Amino acid sequence: MDPTAELRERDALLDRIRAYADRVGVIAMTLEGAAASAGITPSRLAEFFDTKDDLVVALVARNRIKLRTKYADVLSTAASADEARRAMWRFYVETKNDSCLFFEAYGLALQDDAHYREFLLGVNDWLDVMKNTLIQSGVPSGRAEAYATLTLAVFRGLMMDLCATDERPRVNAAMELWFKAADWLSEP
Repeated sequence: MDPTAELRERDALLDRIRAYADRVGVIAMTLEGAAASAGITPSRLAEFFDTKDDLVVALVARNRIKLRTKYADVLSTAASADEARRAMWRFYVETKNDSCLFFEAYGLALQDDAHYREFLLGVNDWLDVMKNTLIQSGVPSGRAEAYATLTLAVFRGLMMDLCATDERPRVNAAMELWFKAADWLSEP
């Protein structure tokens, strides 16, 4: 098979399987269920992914590339640090299913770094994007990395809470408090 056609087929499979993964969760996902959701046989799926872990890693890697591109676009349009934080939160909320996949993979990676090592290496991918955006929006460069780390921790923590409880008003209220505190923290 032509390598380009094979990559297109693999991407199409991942798109079809992603809805299944969102519905049942990564832990409950099976190769048989994934194959059925993609409309193929398990043996055909095995031609692309040897194990469930391989499939999960591929889903997460594809998701990360997609989200990083969107995320950088969102942050690049922000005129101030506050606008960047608010745009970032809207982005997180709009991509909630992607965050749920991220958190499930994060948990798996903490237990099995042999299969999920690449995921763990990519956890801080977002840090440089955020740090550069913060510097451009006025956060002093000497504090930008620590500030980006703290901001990422707050966003991930509140997003994990939202994924677990779906209590948007409560989580949004907590984020509003963060926005106020962040204004103070981002001062020179």
